[in-house]
Amino acid sequence: MNADDDPEDPIRLVLERSRVVVQWRVDGMSLVAPEDDLDAILLRDPPSPHGIWQKPRGPGTTASFIEADPGELGRPSWWVLYGNADPSVEVRVHIDEDDVSDPVVHRVGGVWVCEWVSYPTIAEIHRSDRDRTARVSFERPMFMPPAPHPEVEIRQRKRGRGSGKSVENPVD
Repeated sequence: MNADDDPEDPIRLVLERSRVVVQWRVDGMSLVAPEDDLDAILLRDPPSPHGIWQKPRGPGTTASFIEADPGELGRPSWWVLYGNADPSVEVRVHIDEDDVSDPVVHRVGGVWVCEWVSYPTIAEIHRSDRDRTARVSFERPMFMPPAPHPEVEIRQRKRGRGSGKSVENPVD
């Protein structure tokens, strides 16, 4: 463990569906990682020269974790978005799907994080300190081989070629 890894006990949140862990320290540093990867991160030998704790990212920066690459699963999967914002900044996330509720945005110190379950989709991030809405498209990268389940891809479903139904709200 690096010397900069323990100024005090961090505030911790574990997201229910994805099991992504968010930790925040009073010095503003944070750690966001899948719960299953934490032991490997903490026990890394040699440790990262930069430590495992990260300084706050800029207000327009977001990061994500996904259950599987878009199109790999023929069912809805979980998605996680997170970023940094002063606690006074309101952050809302809208999911561009009729049958998917907008996720609860959790706050852990200076980190905001949300998770939801859907087919690959587009998420819109609204922040009270920014004029523009950020859009994150969870699409299969073009450099990857064809998806085993292309029918769940955003473009296919939005054009009416996919099922557009979810496990929670099946369409007859």
